[in-house]
Amino acid sequence: MVVVLFILAALTYGAASFAHGVEGERVDRIRARASVLLALAALLHFCCIGGQCLEGDHPFKSVFLATSLGALCAVLGFLLVAIRKPIHALGALLAPIGLAGLVLGVVFADTVVDRMPASQVLVTAHISLATAGLAGFTLAAGVASVYLAMERRIRQKIFRPRPGGVSLAGLDRLHHRLMLIVTPVVTLAIVTGVLWILRAGGPEMLGARWPELLAAAITWLVSVGMLVLRALMGVRGRQAARLTLVAFGCMLLIFVYYGVRS
Repeated sequence: MVVVLFILAALTYGAASFAHGVEGERVDRIRARASVLLALAALLHFCCIGGQCLEGDHPFKSVFLATSLGALCAVLGFLLVAIRKPIHALGALLAPIGLAGLVLGVVFADTVVDRMPASQVLVTAHISLATAGLAGFTLAAGVASVYLAMERRIRQKIFRPRPGGVSLAGLDRLHHRLMLIVTPVVTLAIVTGVLWILRAGGPEMLGARWPELLAAAITWLVSVGMLVLRALMGVRGRQAARLTLVAFGCMLLIFVYYGVRS
C-alpha cells in the first residue's frame, strides 16, 4: 500500500509542479488546477506517511522520515498562504521539494536516527521542533527566492506583475511574518538538541559534533540578526532575502550531517 501511495503522490507532485510553472496561452486554465493538484499530492503524501507509521517507520525514527514530514508541512503551509494570495512561482518551488522529501522518506525509511541515550520527551521535542523549523524555513526560503527572482526581473524590465498578483512588498511582508514564527522554533530546536547531546555524553561530546553546532549557530545568528536589523535599521527586501537563504543553507547542512551519520 505504501508503494502505491508513493507512486501516486510522486506523479501528482510532478503534475502540480508543471501546473504551477507552466507558461503559454492556456496558463490561466492550467494554473487554476495547480493548487488542487498540490493539495491532492499533499493528501497522498500524508497517507503515505501514515502507512509508514503503521509499519513502524514513524517520523521520529530517522532524519529522512522527519525530512519527509517537514517537506509535507512546508507544502501545507504554502497551500494555506495560497488561499489568500496565489503565488504560482512559490508553488513551482514547493512541489519538487515535497517530492524530494517524499522520496527521501520512502527510500531511506529503514535508516534509524542517531541513538544517543536521552529522555524520550527530550528526543521527541527536539525532532518535532527541528521538523517544524525545517518546514517553516523551507517556506520562508521559497518566498525569499521568489522575491529575489521577481525583483531582479523587474529591475531588468523583463517582468511586470499581473493585476491581482502578489507584489514585492507583499512578498517581503510574508517573508518577515514567516521568519518571526520560524526563528523561535529553530531556537528551541537548537536548545533541545544541545541538551540532548549534554545528556548523552556531557560537555566533551560537544567537540565531536562541532560541524552541526557551528551550522546551528550560524543559522540562529543570521535569523535573529536579520530580525534585529529589520527592527532597528529597516533592513528588508533583497538583503533580508539573501540572509534567509544563508540561514536556510546552514540548516540544510545540519540535516545532511545527520543523514551522513545515520
